[in-house]
Amino acid sequence: MNVVQPIKKIEDIQKIKIYLAKKPRNALLFSFGINTGLRISDILSLDVDDVKGRDYIEIREKKTNKYKKFPLNMFLKEEIDLFVEGLPSEQPLFLYSKKLQAR
Repeated sequence: MNVVQPIKKIEDIQKIKIYLAKKPRNALLFSFGINTGLRISDILSLDVDDVKGRDYIEIREKKTNKYKKFPLNMFLKEEIDLFVEGLPSEQPLFLYSKKLQAR
């Protein structure tokens, strides 16, 4: 089994954020993971309405089927607000793109 080591240095996190800033979708995916600890399958299942204007997120984890409710910190809320501006509420937060698959 492969072991994944956590990113421990704030400087490394900042470097990753700067690199990912070119693609807001990827930057927000990274921020969600870093700030919430959610699995990617749970992050990708979010709709705009699940996060827009909210102080917390409520989900049912796909792997464990456990209900979770947790607060969003101010940094993640700011990133979300910028990202969802003008997006319809019923739209998935992270749309899948075939262009992304080809890269």
